[in-house]
Amino acid sequence: MNKQLIVSVGLIERDSKFLLTRRVSPLHPQWHHRWELPGGKIYPEETPETALRREVFEETNLKIEKLRLLGIYTQYWKMPTGTQQTFIVLYHCFAFPGEVILNPEENDAFSWENMEEIMQKKNLLDGISDMLKNLFLKNNEMWVLTKK
Repeated sequence: MNKQLIVSVGLIERDSKFLLTRRVSPLHPQWHHRWELPGGKIYPEETPETALRREVFEETNLKIEKLRLLGIYTQYWKMPTGTQQTFIVLYHCFAFPGEVILNPEENDAFSWENMEEIMQKKNLLDGISDMLKNLFLKNNEMWVLTKK
């Protein structure tokens, strides 16, 4: 059975670096121990901004500000029961000062990295690099990536 899902995720910036979290999802090998941007499902009667603030706080204990919508990206996942089409609402935002405290049921590691490091990171969740290229890098001339 095919299904659709809408999630809100944040490209969270602090001191010119961006937050990545490593997902814990042993029942789903395509996601387990993969690096991703914080965020999650948008519940009924919740705006994408409200969902992002809630998810980021639940996952990292951080509060975010200055949300700027970058766009919507679509990722397809092959699942045992069919295809999951995920619409990802991506925001660029900034973290308030504070320590990252992970929810161990969702993530087991975090890292603040510059954009070049993220784009070269191994074990990045499928679609992240393409989403960043299409929705962030092409609109932000200050980021220059060189292919090796």
